[in-house]
Amino acid sequence: MNSPAPNPLALPTPNPPGGASAKALLQALRTAGATHVVTVPDMVQLALHDLLDQPDAGIRHVYACSEDQALTVATGLFVGGATPVVLVQNQGFYKCLNTLRATCIDAGVPLVFLIGQFGREAENFGHSTKESSRSMVRLMEPLLDTLGMRYWNLGDDADLGGVAQAFEHAWRTRSGAAVLVDRYLTWN
Repeated sequence: MNSPAPNPLALPTPNPPGGASAKALLQALRTAGATHVVTVPDMVQLALHDLLDQPDAGIRHVYACSEDQALTVATGLFVGGATPVVLVQNQGFYKCLNTLRATCIDAGVPLVFLIGQFGREAENFGHSTKESSRSMVRLMEPLLDTLGMRYWNLGDDADLGGVAQAFEHAWRTRSGAAVLVDRYLTWN
């Protein structure tokens, strides 16, 4: 007899054990003063999206159609006095480089990016993402270095201090800063 088909609406379990807690990341964003998260949805950070959509999230969740739009909406929110965060996956970050150059580098808009390392293979956990077999993962840190953009890696809850450091750096230097979400966030 065949097994029943999996329910496509069921929430996924964390991909192998480990990864930072979405709840702890949401709290770190609140503590850092984030008022909005502007995003093109990212699978790596799906658990955070779920929490941001809850009425008691404490941070406004704004969906965008493209990464360029997410970045320009976040820039407008900053100009209006808000403290936005841009949440995208690595592929989308690559796509919006010219907008990043115009806003964070040339105009000095302080934005924190949460960048999901989509496509990172489980065999690479515990190693540098620069050793990944997938170019979209492997090239992210060297690209950020080239742009002169500081970044912090988030692999588990012990790394959550990087969120506050990214905010402090972005505001102090009037530039972008990135938190690289190196593995799927957990649903707890």
